[in-house]
Amino acid sequence: MVTCAVMTSLMGCMVTTYLFFRYTMCMGLGITAKTILFGIFVLMGCIPLLIPYKLENILGAFYPIYRYAMYFIFIACIILFAVTLVSDAFLFLLSYTKIALKSKFFWCFGMNYVNIAIALLCAAYALYEGTKIPDIKEVKIVSAKVSQEQTIALLSDIHLHRAIFPHKIKEIVEKTNSAEPDAVILAGDIIDDDVDKIADMTSLLKGLKAKKGIYFVTGNHEFYTGYHETVKALKNLGFTFLENNSETLGGNVYVAGIPDLFSSKGYGTDIDLNQAFSSAPEGSYRLLVPHTPADFGKDNIFDLEVSGHTHGGQIFPFHLLAKLRNKYLAGLYTMDEETNIYVSRGAGQWGPQMRFLAPSEITLIKLKPQQGKKQVKKAQIDTIFNQGEINPYGKFFTGQTYLQRLSAYDDVWHSSVANVTFEPGARTNWHRHSGGQILLVLGGEGRYQERGKEIRILKKGDVVRIPVDVDHWHGAAPNSWFTHISIETNGENNKTDWLEPVTDEEYK
Repeated sequence: MVTCAVMTSLMGCMVTTYLFFRYTMCMGLGITAKTILFGIFVLMGCIPLLIPYKLENILGAFYPIYRYAMYFIFIACIILFAVTLVSDAFLFLLSYTKIALKSKFFWCFGMNYVNIAIALLCAAYALYEGTKIPDIKEVKIVSAKVSQEQTIALLSDIHLHRAIFPHKIKEIVEKTNSAEPDAVILAGDIIDDDVDKIADMTSLLKGLKAKKGIYFVTGNHEFYTGYHETVKALKNLGFTFLENNSETLGGNVYVAGIPDLFSSKGYGTDIDLNQAFSSAPEGSYRLLVPHTPADFGKDNIFDLEVSGHTHGGQIFPFHLLAKLRNKYLAGLYTMDEETNIYVSRGAGQWGPQMRFLAPSEITLIKLKPQQGKKQVKKAQIDTIFNQGEINPYGKFFTGQTYLQRLSAYDDVWHSSVANVTFEPGARTNWHRHSGGQILLVLGGEGRYQERGKEIRILKKGDVVRIPVDVDHWHGAAPNSWFTHISIETNGENNKTDWLEPVTDEEYK
């Protein structure tokens, strides 16, 4: 908490120092006046250090108003900085045109007033955006793994503290309940103050209602405020704590949580994705909740990640800095061919109760079954292993295939193993593996071809060693089911590049 305030103040002082020189250079002030003004500008930059909770003992009920007013000044300076840079760049370019504005008065005074007016209007709008009740943002995810529609309300980064007005929390709770979610997920940074000081405000969250429960994970501010105290406070509300464990939501959907990536290491808590999903069976739809968005690469053993932390930048131009530190800033992204991530801007704010060009949100995630889902046909051959579910990578195949994972990639074996079953005529697209692949044929008759070579007929007992980065395809014969074991070798460096479909002429 202190570090955040110090870093923000340091940045603020750099901004206000620039503003001092930029806005006083044409005033012709004496040294005394300039010294006084410089001190005022520096104080405006240090505002995050001038609003500690200790002042509540002096200001009493007036403290929240003081805090809001001081932050309004601070954010107005930040916005003025951005506006000034843009206007100065525009005027600089304009000076090279035939309509160059050479009036010293306009350059030094007229445009300054325009900039300040724009900054104040933007700051007022930011205050409105930060204090209003967040809108509901609906996100639809369709998956063949989901057997029954699930509606999940995602609340992140509420940042409960003593300067928030309780009516806002009440209305967030009521608006969330109005969506009638199956489950509510609190994705960290919910509590951001001494739990004893805000006990009454925290208790307002007890009004949340969901048919299948309310779940929470820790964010970095829970660690700052007091890990054990905040977890206990939320558990006492009847909420389920997710930390390296998962719960079923029904409809073949499992939700798991892990400690905050940003702070957990410093507080002795470990992240274990395999443990988190140990109760989620293969073929289930896995929903991961870390507070800080992250791509785990080869360890992405989930279908959807939902996170917060970034606030979407909260106040422009902080978007630019936030993006430098976060690969995923806000919204829905595709991590890889089977994994998505959604990053919420959050329902509250850290620091100033203001937002500019990054609106707060109550996220409603609708997990829907894939429409027109094909029925699983029983293979007409002995598959030895479980035939599995309809292949979730079906968009990279022609015809119907089934997938049963047998062993996920890990740091010990450095490979993954799956059983793939093809209906007659089904085949992969052309593709290649950066780490190679081995196929062990279990039954039926199949086909394998490397680009530029003849098709190879595959039968039970055949072994295919596929070289690194060689374009190829494989699948069933036109009139036969086909099943093989697929071994992804050199897993730490193995990526599949999917190419164009195999045409009927190529398939023969």
